[in-house]
Amino acid sequence: MRLSQGFTLVEVLIVVAIIIILAAMLMPVFEIATKRAEATTCLMNVRNIGMAAALYAEDNDDRLLPARVSGGPPGYIGIGWGMIIQPYLRNEAILVCVSDPNPTIAAGTYGLKCSYGINYELTLVGGYNNSSLCLSDINSETQTIMFFDVVSHLRRLGTSYPYDGTAAVATRHREGANFVFVDGHAKWFKPAQTVTPKNLWSPQ
Repeated sequence: MRLSQGFTLVEVLIVVAIIIILAAMLMPVFEIATKRAEATTCLMNVRNIGMAAALYAEDNDDRLLPARVSGGPPGYIGIGWGMIIQPYLRNEAILVCVSDPNPTIAAGTYGLKCSYGINYELTLVGGYNNSSLCLSDINSETQTIMFFDVVSHLRRLGTSYPYDGTAAVATRHREGANFVFVDGHAKWFKPAQTVTPKNLWSPQ
């Protein structure tokens, strides 16, 4: 009777080498798939935030969600929009992008950790803690940015394009970011595309 023989060392090394080569080929594919899934999740987050903001406007005579309102515990300068919107959102996790390694709370503000910023040109009008615009003040709801992926380490509620340009936009997704517009639709852009051929930050 002939006894079965095991694998030789050479055969084992060949199999291991093949596995390593296949793994090296598949890793970039998995990485791309993961990043796409994260970008899609983020896009859903900002879309849900946009829908919640629209509900807020409906309940407040079409006035947009403010970046901040007065109040909060002693020592805070106000309550941030992420906290204000919670009755309509009812999910703190939606405020955090899965690709954001360090979501933060805006400095001095009573609020929640957040990966997204709000457009101050609509929501912090006339000064440090002033009111937001009404929908009737917006020239085109479909072409005016409301929320965007923000650079979290800046510890801010949003940005004002005339002062900061697109420096506060976090390009976490394929060298671009997710944006949601006043009408509630969400879309991916590179920062430069939000300025030319049309400035999508301006309500006019």
